[in-house]
Amino acid sequence: MKFSIEKGALQELLQLVASAVPTKSTLPILSNVLIQADKEGLTFVATDLDISIRTRGEASVDTPGSITVPSKRIGEIVRELPDATVKVTVKDSKVKLACGNGSFTIVGMDPEDFPQLPQVDVEKRVSLPAGILERAVRQSAYAVSSDETRQMLTGVLVQFKNGKLTMVGTDGHRLSRATFTGEFKGLDGRDIIVPPKALTQVVRLSAGQDAVNMMVSKNFAVFEIGPTTVYSRLIDGNFPNYEQVIPKNNPKHFNINREEFIAALRRVAILSDNVTRQVKMNVLPERVELSVSTADVGEGQEAIPVEYGGEAIAVGYNAGYLLEALRTMASDTVRFSLNTPTSPGIITPEKNNENEDLLCLVMPLRLPDA
Repeated sequence: MKFSIEKGALQELLQLVASAVPTKSTLPILSNVLIQADKEGLTFVATDLDISIRTRGEASVDTPGSITVPSKRIGEIVRELPDATVKVTVKDSKVKLACGNGSFTIVGMDPEDFPQLPQVDVEKRVSLPAGILERAVRQSAYAVSSDETRQMLTGVLVQFKNGKLTMVGTDGHRLSRATFTGEFKGLDGRDIIVPPKALTQVVRLSAGQDAVNMMVSKNFAVFEIGPTTVYSRLIDGNFPNYEQVIPKNNPKHFNINREEFIAALRRVAILSDNVTRQVKMNVLPERVELSVSTADVGEGQEAIPVEYGGEAIAVGYNAGYLLEALRTMASDTVRFSLNTPTSPGIITPEKNNENEDLLCLVMPLRLPDA
């Protein structure tokens, strides 16, 4: 195999696939990047067996072929090369990079040992605007569980129904549901669970792109982003019926300035318990009081003016959960809806963007004096 490529183009191809290379693996081949050269250019592939990234790039190919090269090592060498043409020659398992006055040889591995990309029997596809996909992932993926014993909750539920795209993340203590109305009928009726790592990679790679083509087979979701394709293994199982935990009616509600709420929460939470992060929220006529009292740590209290005419209610929440939910919202004012100190609280933007609907649910914590 023999080809020539500009240093910047080679570095970009390596960076595009590098995030799929596992940091640790019992299979040495997975630490490598597969490089394939043909008459049309180059193909780079990396995988950790759950996520695979494949991308194409232009190069002057003299001799077609393929090889796998240690991702970290070649990445470090290419990064330090001068901005010039890199001539790559492969003989047996040795990869020679010549650039400027330098020459470097890396020992590669047999490409036959590299895992093949999933043979996806594509059933249907849909085109998702990159901006909508980014917001849907940002507004849902943060709430997924990290508990591997509850596998279904470690992924984001992606639903296509009646032309709408809905993404839901939950860990059993909080939930976020982001719904977008559009022409998303290509996958109507499909519910899949996608690992958040894959969705995050798709969002990263789609920066600057107009749209992402999404396809689904039985075990994989495939995302086409320009010359790059991401393959993600789906999480098997049935996602819980999240609609059952969303209250149909929370009669106590108030609107509050989002930035003021975030700032006050951050200050008060400094003195909260390191494990529960509990903050007491006392809702009173015309104000919301946030307070913390932690033994051997200290106390803090802050009040925020609101328009509220209902009866007083005191509820405990994990400040971290509230902050993460509030940061996903673009609205200057958010609406907080409550019922009882033991029922879920609902946070929504006062005004959703057109064709968008965001709802965040946070389960309360029992107050010590309750």
